[in-house]
Amino acid sequence: MDFKPTLMYAQRTHKFTIKNTSLINLHFNFKITNPETGMLDAGAYSIFPKKGSIAPGCDDNFLVKFAPMEIEADFTRTISANFQHLDPEQRPLEINVLGVAERPVIHFELPPSAYRERKEKDMTPVDSKYKIIEFESLGTSIRNTRRFMAVNPTGQGYEFEWEEVPEEARKNKPLFKCLTQRGVILSGKKAEMVFEYTPDNVGEHESHWIFRIPAENIVQHFLVVGRVNEPNVLFETGKIKFGPLLLQGKNREVVSLIN
Repeated sequence: MDFKPTLMYAQRTHKFTIKNTSLINLHFNFKITNPETGMLDAGAYSIFPKKGSIAPGCDDNFLVKFAPMEIEADFTRTISANFQHLDPEQRPLEINVLGVAERPVIHFELPPSAYRERKEKDMTPVDSKYKIIEFESLGTSIRNTRRFMAVNPTGQGYEFEWEEVPEEARKNKPLFKCLTQRGVILSGKKAEMVFEYTPDNVGEHESHWIFRIPAENIVQHFLVVGRVNEPNVLFETGKIKFGPLLLQGKNREVVSLIN
């Protein structure tokens, strides 16, 4: 099982299927070893599910993930499956896996976003060149902040800069602002990137940005997305019960308003 060259902090997956042709449950347990040492050493690999059972006449899918966090000279590993009640004459299942890791110039630790999938459902797909920064705002005229880290895994530091792609519709009053427009990321270090979103109307807003590392001639496109949700304001209770009172009597109850 050979994985294509994979950037550090990224991942690739490979799927395979095992079918239980017997009349009893097939219990399995996988392990990953280093073929040179024979010791348990998963390295950059993982498999899911790692253990379990397959019902008679059924099959199960298995996912092997290669997610390198550093460059290694040899990523070769062996995935072995231990099956209970396996025929002694049956050859054990062993899969040799091999991957190659590449060191990126920059890596962004962005939270996952479902915006691309939503736009595909709306038949307005987002270009794959964009990384997505997403905001949600409870109401308008509220300053929302999004922070994330940028990692420099190379052997030397460099300067970076952000630039917003101008749009005529938002020329006078931009909704998005980058608070870290320029800076330096040292070798092997992280730098925090900060964006603000202050909407002035309800709806969904987009802004296009470009991240540059001039010394490395690196350009990364970003799509910054903001969505305004109506504030969730409600009473703590849906009814007020004063209880029995004498004529011309008074009672008082306090109701809290939750924002």
